[in-house]
Parts: sequence; structure tokens; C-alpha cells
Amino acid sequence: MKKMEMQNAEQGSANKPEREQKFLEDVDHLKTEKLMVIEARKEEARTEEKHVTPKQLSARPAKAPAQRHLSKRALAEQRREIANLHMLKERCRQLCLSLFFRRDTTVSSIGFTSSIPGEGKSYLASMTALALAQDIHVPVTLVECNWEHPSLHEVFECAPTPGLAEWLRGECDEHEMRRHITQNLTVIPAGRGSQDAVRLLQQMRKDDLKSLFSALGEQYFILDLPPVVSTGYGALAASLADTLFMVVRSGVTTDRMIAETCEQLKDVSLQGIIMNQEQSHVPNWIRQLM
Repeated sequence: MKKMEMQNAEQGSANKPEREQKFLEDVDHLKTEKLMVIEARKEEARTEEKHVTPKQLSARPAKAPAQRHLSKRALAEQRREIANLHMLKERCRQLCLSLFFRRDTTVSSIGFTSSIPGEGKSYLASMTALALAQDIHVPVTLVECNWEHPSLHEVFECAPTPGLAEWLRGECDEHEMRRHITQNLTVIPAGRGSQDAVRLLQQMRKDDLKSLFSALGEQYFILDLPPVVSTGYGALAASLADTLFMVVRSGVTTDRMIAETCEQLKDVSLQGIIMNQEQSHVPNWIRQLM
């Protein structure tokens, strides 16, 4: 009997790493699905607002609208959108792994920016950080540098403050601004920094991110950056990252905005454009600049 109990105990110990890995995969899956739902709700809200007149808006009842049943066509569109989001997630994962683990690379931080709000850069940055944290053993930190429209605290259901701004001003300790999401992923929300964003960014630019967070040891950074065209300090924030990806939402961002963003980012390492929809409307002459 004792021999059988010892064998069961050994077998349980052997399966422990597998159970831990399964748990981490479940956490990543749940976070992925949550991000997809949030992105889908935002897109639905944007679509509804486009078709609402001022008169209809003023006549809206205060109570919440009744739940609607999705048609087969709407469900098919939703499934197709989820499939596209999964494809984008895998693409971002491939790009980051190839940059972080390239031979003789010096890249330790990757930033996601865009021309205007609503293009999905925060979503892609979050998805990339989750995927990367699951793939590697080095800690991954997702840093939010967008003080105009902070959103990561909503995505990961954590306190918005204290965050990066409070820590840079010396109002909190380093461990107070960090939110531990999974075993290998930490999120640093932006905090309240819209009033002194430029000063905070200049403070961060004095050293690279590795030096700024040297007490945390070796790690990789994913930066959620502000839009370049619609935010005055967008290009300044983009200079924090070792290299950048620009997110473009097809059918939303105009060619002129994309060209202006590329011009403002000409002095930083811009790896390329990530299309956050199926069809690409970026002209060939702009792609050749990348």
C-alpha cells in the first residue's frame, strides 16, 4: 500500500509542471477572449454612433437598451472578426520573437503606435504582451505611455493609479505602480500624467528603459504609445522604444494621415505597418518608405 502511495505521489509531482503550464495557457486564453470582446464592443459602439442623428441621440431613453439577438449574418461576421484577431495576434507574436531573439540584436523594447485613436494599437500591444509572456522565460512588462486615453486598467481590470506618471514624479514606489497579471507578465498603467506628459517623457528619455527599470533585472518591454497625429507628444513618446510598429485600421485612417505619421517618425526605427482589418488601403509608395 505504501509503495502504491509513493508511486502516486511521484506521478503527481511529475504532472505538476504540466498542470502549471495548462493553467497559464488557460489564463492567456481567457485574457485573449476578454480583449476580443472589448474590441468588438468598441467597434459596435463606433458603428452605432455613425448612424445616430442628434435628434435620435436626445430622444434616447436613460435606461439600458434591451439585449439584441444576433442574426446568422452578424454571427458569421463576428466569427470572421475573431479569426482575424487571432491571425493578428500570431503575426505580432512572430514579429516580436524575431526582433527580440535576432542574432546580435540590441532590441529590448517594441512600441505600438498609430495615427489617430481607435485603430487598435492598445489591443494589439496587450495581445502581443500576453503571447510573448507565455512563450519566453524572461519577464515581459507592458508599459502604457498614453496619458490622453489610458485604457489598460480597463482591459486587465486593475487600478488606474498609482501608475507610471506617479512613479516618475516620486509619488509612489516602483512596486506600487506594477500590476502582476500572470506569472511572467506585468502591466504598468499610465496613471494621471496628461498635464505634464512632455516633462515625464523627457525624464524617461534621459536613460533607456533598461536603465530606467534596472532594479527589475533583465526583461522585455512592450509599449502602448499615444497616436502620433492627434497627440502633441506622440512622436516624442515613440522615441522611447528601440523599434516601432504602426497600427492602421483599414477604411478609417486616410492616406494623408499615414503619410504624415511616417514623416513624423522618420528619425526613429519604424519596422512597418500592421493592418488591423482584412483589406489594405495603404498606397504602394508609402509601403516603400517602410
